[in-house]
Amino acid sequence: MSQGFDDLFEAYLADLRHRRRAPSTREHARRVLPRFFDHLRVQGVRDLLRVDEGHVVGFARALSSLKSKAGQPLAPGTQAQYLSVVKAFFSSLERQEVLLYDPASGVPLPRRRRLPRALSEGAVRRLLSVPDRHTAKGQRDRAILELLYGTGLRMSECVGLDLADLDLVYGSVLVRDGKGRKDRVVPLAGQATKALGVYLSRSRPALALLGDDPALFLARTGRRLSAESVRLLVRQSGGQVRVKASCHVLRHSYATHLLQGGANVRQIQRLLGHQNLTTTALYTKVDTKGLAAVIRRCHPRERE
Repeated sequence: MSQGFDDLFEAYLADLRHRRRAPSTREHARRVLPRFFDHLRVQGVRDLLRVDEGHVVGFARALSSLKSKAGQPLAPGTQAQYLSVVKAFFSSLERQEVLLYDPASGVPLPRRRRLPRALSEGAVRRLLSVPDRHTAKGQRDRAILELLYGTGLRMSECVGLDLADLDLVYGSVLVRDGKGRKDRVVPLAGQATKALGVYLSRSRPALALLGDDPALFLARTGRRLSAESVRLLVRQSGGQVRVKASCHVLRHSYATHLLQGGANVRQIQRLLGHQNLTTTALYTKVDTKGLAAVIRRCHPRERE
């Protein structure tokens, strides 16, 4: 029995919704899979039962020749993201026994050549000082920035927080359904606790009068603040102090500064919610100066 693209595509999107995958995961599927299907059609393939590993490898090679909107070759990280969507799609079809085997399982992801970029502590301080502490919007925005840097939360985790997930007494936040659908409790930094306290006591009550949304962060409409609003907040705040920033950069900065402060990789892994330690180990490569200082201070031959 043939398996057409369109029906399986819609079924896959429905499955992602059913399994409560992040909106960004569904959006990536909507953007990438049609491109993959177009690639298959060019190869004369219109039935997923006929797809083999060679077709997936061909798509991976085609990605390396694609150009971004700026006319530049797609970064290895972007190529890896696109191919990850295809691999997840086929893995789902095999799990549901739509396909007997996964033709993408043996295709490796392109290597990411660029290490995570972290801001300096001074750059982060300038970024966090941008919101106006005397306005309701400024108090909310400052709380968001302090939370992102003070916990290392992903953007989707930040906007998904409900008021009930925050515990200012014990200084912690509960992240529900993080990556891999795992919950975790993350301790709050002191400045994040203070900023959240100001937001909850002065700013949020006024926004909440417009509705009864349980979200921690509310827009002016009284509804949950969108991911795009948080993305713009970070980018525009950075622009005001000439700091190129994003939610992901703040997350990397949080982890890197913890490492520089003496936290070990296992502790950072738990805080970030990484399932694989090798992902967290990337941060050890951005602090070679700090590691060199540790050697000079601690190695017996250096002490001599």
